[in-house]
Amino acid sequence: MKKMVLGICLLLTAISAAAQKVFTAQELRADLTVIRQALEEAHPGLYRYRSKEEVDRHFTRIGQQLKKGMTEHAFFRLVNPLIAAIGDGHIKFHRQGKPDDPYAFFEEGYFPLQLYFREGQAFVLRSYSQVSTLPAGVRILSINREPISRLTERLSGQLYADGNVSSARYAALNNAFAGHYGTFTGAFPKFTISYKEQGGKRVKTVLKSINAKQITTETKEAAPYALTYPAKGVALLRIAVFMEKEGMQGFAAFLDSSFGQFSHQKISTLIIDLRDNEGGTDKLGQTLYAFLARSPFRYYEKLTVAGTGPYSFAAHATFPAEIDYLKQFVVKVGEAYHFTYKEGLDTLMPATNAFGGNVYILQNGRSFSVTAEFAAIAKDNRRAVFIGEESGGAMQGNSSGGFAMVTLPHTRLGLDVPLLGYYMKLQQPFATDRGIPADHIIIPSAEDILQRRDPVMEKALQLAGAR
Repeated sequence: MKKMVLGICLLLTAISAAAQKVFTAQELRADLTVIRQALEEAHPGLYRYRSKEEVDRHFTRIGQQLKKGMTEHAFFRLVNPLIAAIGDGHIKFHRQGKPDDPYAFFEEGYFPLQLYFREGQAFVLRSYSQVSTLPAGVRILSINREPISRLTERLSGQLYADGNVSSARYAALNNAFAGHYGTFTGAFPKFTISYKEQGGKRVKTVLKSINAKQITTETKEAAPYALTYPAKGVALLRIAVFMEKEGMQGFAAFLDSSFGQFSHQKISTLIIDLRDNEGGTDKLGQTLYAFLARSPFRYYEKLTVAGTGPYSFAAHATFPAEIDYLKQFVVKVGEAYHFTYKEGLDTLMPATNAFGGNVYILQNGRSFSVTAEFAAIAKDNRRAVFIGEESGGAMQGNSSGGFAMVTLPHTRLGLDVPLLGYYMKLQQPFATDRGIPADHIIIPSAEDILQRRDPVMEKALQLAGAR
């Protein structure tokens, strides 16, 4: 029995030591070199929002701090602000094998409350624990003596989003604040919280931390797309994701059938709900706009790549299987490389039964990627009125497509680099670093969420004359 206990203790010690392994400065500099090679040689939008001089200064600052060894987590936190500063919502920098896990670095020590962030403030929605709890709706003033406004700004600088789109960063905080706080601040056994009760009284309390398994989110399975009629003369098209699902009618056929009903149903107003739609298949966004278009249209201005290789970091990366075949469609234009093999570059035609009535599009900070591409063309052509908040995806386009999946040689951190730069065909002047602006800015309050009210949909129905 004693030998078994001793063995367990040694095993736990070994696991702890492995988790806290300190890499030498030389190893970390080698990893930083691979990061730089991958970004400079493969990322199509490395200098889209930041100048080469700014990016170079970031690398120099990081290199100057690699004079002694550090852990994987410390290195991640040192490099991550550079990755976030690129302004690419698709890029990923993560622990090996955990590209979408905001709780990858710790098993416990997490903040116990689900918060709702808006305009530098934070409100309690619920507690993940029956022990560490606060009343729903109260406003948090500080966590571990750091004011919420400062904390929000600090964490926002660590989050990946297109350009300077603030709505996407708020959406990321709302989705996984506990994970982001743990990753970029640390794990703690307890948290000192200052908050303001709904009556205005300021209160300070201490709450115990929770483990990652206690953090749950309320999700419900929804069809990728659905059509309903919420009021007379009004159709509601809900698109949760631009992807098709096995066993469901294909997207183009669904739209053809749906829009074909509108004249018989005497539909004068169409509401398209794109909230929380983070994208999907490029072509489906183009297909949807064809059913709104009043004339032939262009979708993409151009598609770009950083180059065609060979890549100096290739020994540490995997690439899309078809990459060598696709290189034949890359054409050099001046100093840039254009990718010519993609739907959406040529002039597209409206659908036979395209809708000619009023269109309202609902969007938020998680309306991203393909969703933002579609919305950008609809906005630029003045084909819809937008309700909600700035989209999560940038108006001018994004970096996505296939990815170079890089594994750093020593820390084994992963860096997923998008290979294709998308530029939308826009006729009107829009900010290059922001999302699609809303015509009617409606941001739900914490009370709206707690009471399950939908002021964005209510506004759309009001504008449609249904309320």
